[in-house]
Amino acid sequence: MDPEVLMIDSKRFTLNQELKRRQFSRKGLVYAGTYLGWNKRLFEPGSPILQMLAAEENTRKVHLDRDTAWLFVCGRDVFEDNIERVESVLELGGHYLVMFDGRCIGYGRFETSAGIRVIRNLFDLGDFLRREDSD
Repeated sequence: MDPEVLMIDSKRFTLNQELKRRQFSRKGLVYAGTYLGWNKRLFEPGSPILQMLAAEENTRKVHLDRDTAWLFVCGRDVFEDNIERVESVLELGGHYLVMFDGRCIGYGRFETSAGIRVIRNLFDLGDFLRREDSD
């Protein structure tokens, strides 16, 4: 049986079977189940759903070395020359999970910027820390 997707404000969560069976008031609810992401202009996935996608075999992934991964987590884009390995084919406009040491650290879109081919950072794990610092 597929999990139920629950919207709370602009955030989306999945409810597992146990949570689906429980009766609870949704009034004032701020969190339930597994966090998937939030709606801004478009849906923006959160870290848990990226980890789920990373476990899938056919997901497009790029793998980075330690130094490049650190820069990516700090919000920087990745130059094509700094990609260690690609699982699939790099296609302009394609979205890719960005991996380091077997773990997903974010995702980006492969594009051209000022004539240079890069993975444009769309989300990385450091985003949470940067948002916390700006509050």
